[in-house]
Amino acid sequence: MRPISTIGFDADDTLWESEIYFADIEKKFSQLMRTYGVEGDIGDYLYTVEKENLARFGYGVKSFTISMVESAHHLTGGTLRSSDTMQIVQWGKELMNHPVKLIPGVKGTLQSLKNAFSILVITKGDPFHQHQKFADSGLEIHVTEVEVLQEKNSAAYEKILSKRKVNPEEFLMVGNSLRSDIFPVIEIGGHAIHIPHEITWQYENENAEAGPRSNYAVLESITALPNFLNDYISAEVT
Repeated sequence: MRPISTIGFDADDTLWESEIYFADIEKKFSQLMRTYGVEGDIGDYLYTVEKENLARFGYGVKSFTISMVESAHHLTGGTLRSSDTMQIVQWGKELMNHPVKLIPGVKGTLQSLKNAFSILVITKGDPFHQHQKFADSGLEIHVTEVEVLQEKNSAAYEKILSKRKVNPEEFLMVGNSLRSDIFPVIEIGGHAIHIPHEITWQYENENAEAGPRSNYAVLESITALPNFLNDYISAEVT
């Protein structure tokens, strides 16, 4: 068994808050659609459009904003006022410009780990926005490198590790998404720690029951990571 040399951290909802802001805008969007007499589950309709657009626009605020505009025109039968279209665009701008709010304990955790491990941030979404958020986070002094992916799957993780000549057995991924952070890493023979967030985009939990139910740990908070790693590595050595 090779010792862990490299730790990858997801960004959104692992290092800093993200989904709470999307959820707030989605609520405002639903309220706007109600003023047009739209009934039913507006959030579910928006989510369907979001999923359809992933292959075209990828993840992130820009794709979400386009999906809101598209959904609004469909739901209102093409009667969406130009002022409301601009309101949706403004919500997208608010998401792009929202201050980065670190999850409690992130800085201290990275500080305690950076001398013992190579620390990577591995996220997906719009590269411009993700790099902007990382620059605003103040975490650059703790992190070796940032990777912004189009998709977080086993092939993407293998490519990242191969580029750095890191064996999967030496790699640990930490994140809030079973779909993107945990299952693909377990699949290639790496280690993973799931830290659930109180609000997680439903896409990241889709088909989660089909994934492995073992071979990864679950922690309630990122602050528990250093002590867990000490115990985990000690157990591996013995």
